[in-house]
Order: sequence, then C-alpha cells, then structure tokens
Amino acid sequence: MMQTVGYVGLGAMGGALAGHLTLGYDLLVLDRSPAAVAVMEAKGARGVVSGAQLAREADVICLCLPRSSDVRAAIFAPGGLADGLTPGKLIIDQTSGVPGQTAAIATELAARGVMMLDAPLSGGVPAAQAGTVTIIASGPDDAWAKGEALLHAMTSKVYRCSERVGDGQALKLVNNAIGMGFRVAALELVALGRKAGMGLAGLVTGLNSSPSANFTTRGMLVGLVENRSTTNFALSLMAKDLSEALALGLATGCAMPLTGATRSTVQMGLALLGKDAKLDDIIGLTGKLAQVEMRGEGAADPDLQALIDIGVLVGNVIVVSECVAMGRQFGLQPAQMARILNAGSAWCAASETLLPALAAGKVPELPVTLGEAGGALSALAARSAHLGTPFILPGIALALVQEAARRYGPTANLGRLTFGYEDQSASG
Repeated sequence: MMQTVGYVGLGAMGGALAGHLTLGYDLLVLDRSPAAVAVMEAKGARGVVSGAQLAREADVICLCLPRSSDVRAAIFAPGGLADGLTPGKLIIDQTSGVPGQTAAIATELAARGVMMLDAPLSGGVPAAQAGTVTIIASGPDDAWAKGEALLHAMTSKVYRCSERVGDGQALKLVNNAIGMGFRVAALELVALGRKAGMGLAGLVTGLNSSPSANFTTRGMLVGLVENRSTTNFALSLMAKDLSEALALGLATGCAMPLTGATRSTVQMGLALLGKDAKLDDIIGLTGKLAQVEMRGEGAADPDLQALIDIGVLVGNVIVVSECVAMGRQFGLQPAQMARILNAGSAWCAASETLLPALAAGKVPELPVTLGEAGGALSALAARSAHLGTPFILPGIALALVQEAARRYGPTANLGRLTFGYEDQSASG
C-alpha cells in the first residue's frame, strides 16, 4: 500500500523537496500560500485545510519552516498536527532550527508515542530541485527505520549523524558557519587582490590550484568569474543560522571569533541591503567596502597570489577549527563531523587532512608553518592598509596565528593552532 506523507511548508526549499515525493507517495500538503498548494496539487498532491487533518491521514509528516518556534506552533497550536497525531506516527523536522528547542519538541511528542527525526538541509534550492541537496539527520533507531527511505526519495545525499534529536540541526549550524566564514574571508582577500590590479579569473584559478581551495572558491568565485549567481539563499536566514551557531558557542564555552566577525558582516549587509538581500549580495558589498569592482581583468602578481593563497588557507583552517570545536563540546562525534562536513559546503582542501586528524586526536600536518602564516598575513595587512580594503576576518586570523607562534614557536606547523581549539595537549 502506498504510504501517505504530509508536508508542511512549501517555500522554495520545502516545495522543492515535497516535489520529489509526488512520485511513489500519496502526498498531502499544507501551506499558508494557496498558490504554493496549487503548484503541488498540479503535480498530484492533495491540499488539506489544517494540520490536524494532515496528521490524521498521514503516516509521516515533514515540516520545513523558517524557525523552531514556527514548528512548535504548527504542531501544538489549536488545530495543529498534535490534534491528529496518534502513536506510531513520525514527524521529520527539516527546518534549520534550534537544537535544544527541537529536542524539547521530540520529548513532548515521545510522551504521546510519536517519533521524531530532525533532518535539516545543506545546499541551495537548485540542489534541492535536482535531488542532490545534503540532508543531515538525527534521531532514534525506530524513527530512522521509518523515515530513511522517505529522505532518500528527496535526495541522493542523506547522512545520519547520531541517535539524539537536535544533533542534525547542530551539525547544520556548524556546516553553515564554516561555509559563510569561507565566503567572507575569501572575498576580503579577493577584493585586496583586485584593488592591487590582479585579474579575477587568474586570482580564482590560483586559489583553486592551491591548498587554499574551498567550497566557496570552487563555487561562488567561479560563478563570479562566469557572471552567474550560485545561490538565492536569503541573507536573513544566514544571519539566523550564524546567530544560533554563536549561541551554541557561548553555551558550550567555545570562542568563535571568526564566526562572530562573519555574523557582523552579514548583519551589516542586511542593514545596508535590506531584508530581501541574498547571500551573493555580500560580493557587491565587499567590493563597495573596498571601492573596487570585484569582477574584471588585470595583471598576474605571483608574489601577491602566494600571500593571498596562504591567507585564505589560514582562514579556512581557523573557521573549521572553531566551529568543529563547538560541535564537539555540544556532543557531536568527531568522526561523524569529518564524514559529513567534507561532503558539503564546509569542504576545503585542508579539511581533508584536518578533520580526520582531529577525529583521531592528532595534530594535523598542514602545508604552512605558523611563522609562514603570520608573515603572509602581516604582509597582506600592510597591503590592505595601503590600498584601503576591508581586513576583518584576516586581521583576526593574524592575531590568532601570532599568539600561536608565541606559544609553540614560528617553526611549528599551522596544525598546532588547530589542535589548540580542541582544548587538548598536542602530542609529538
């Protein structure tokens, strides 16, 4: 018998995911927008008028809403899902939510005999439409057994990180904070290179041919060279995710200076560009702050390219380190973080060495010493001051590298700084 599935929240992401379920499932849909419901009805879904009706008829209910408070209201408000839920049913929360709030909802549902998974998404709407978005799920075995096949119907990339509800959302916050840190740090240094007269295409090719490559340099920066956008993700949603990541950092006692600076840049973007701003709008904002056109031709500068390569590499290493340290303190397993983060927007060339080493409790061996990193960042700071470009994230990285060099010595590997975030003693 065909399984009946309900989907609540048919925004850009939820609608894309629900669209995959019209094949193979009896799909019920609910959204505040009649137009969004009509689109899904045209694909074979059935619209319903209340959460209670949807929950009565569906075996599994998915939600993709802006915030955890919206999820709670959709479930427990009068006429909501809870009015139609019965023991044995499963709720899958695909919202980028607050882990603690989601765990509390799961506890309340469990008291009713209702199972829950959290399964947030990493990747943009085009990936969701193509069935290649990453789903990071967590929850108990019985819930996973009931929901796994449904998640695989949405995308080819499904990862379960733990049995504890909320861990998927926590790892999503780690992932998004890393990815946005990559973006802001790289853009600041690209703006420096452009204002120094370097051509964008050559600068990006150089980054992607070095150990500095990351998801942003291979995606967003290549898109910039080709004059195309690579995401329509709302800047306001990224601000929310970064705020929640910092809140977890505060709760777990983890300093996250690069993530904090990234959030400040995003908040500045929202204030200047408006609530409808998209993630790619940070590109133009960075160019305006540097007073340079981010796209354009120019001369090659091998010496400056080498400095920028090291600057981006150090930024990659620090933002991954501080976010992974927060995840570990929250209770996420290092091996699972290594497996999942390297499969999505938190990937960088250095993390292929860094994350497995941290999971094994070893000092990563990276292709730069602390002295080399500090020297490159100092030279870039001088160029930035001369040219008049922003140097926010690289400036913080310079301070952290200088402190690590004083502690371990300038000939020590950059991995010593990374290991220091784990609050352990480096051995060997």
